[in-house]
Amino acid sequence: MASPTTSTQASSGALSAPSTDHPEVHPVFRSEVTKALETARTTRPFFSRYEYVALLASRQQQIAEGAKPLVSLDGLRTSDPRFLDQVVKREVEQRKLPFLFRRQLPNGTSEFWSAQELELAW
Repeated sequence: MASPTTSTQASSGALSAPSTDHPEVHPVFRSEVTKALETARTTRPFFSRYEYVALLASRQQQIAEGAKPLVSLDGLRTSDPRFLDQVVKREVEQRKLPFLFRRQLPNGTSEFWSAQELELAW
């Protein structure tokens, strides 16, 4: 299964250890992504249900903590209980999210897909 990956930087500029709050989030290094992109991808460019839910949850948390939405909020009411869900779904539909998914394959290699490359299959 794949999960959105992020890396954090401490004030010194060095990469810090992955957060213990979210064990599914792992740091990704540019060299690893570059190496993986040299080979042809074998998986299809569609979100798995797990990837989609993980993306929605991660982005909703970011917005709830003060991150600015990457899409226009026209037609949405902030008082609506499903406001965050609607904003994030709109960001996915418009392919605005800069998340990277790592799909670990059975042979031990990994593929990387940007959320902007993936589509909904349902």
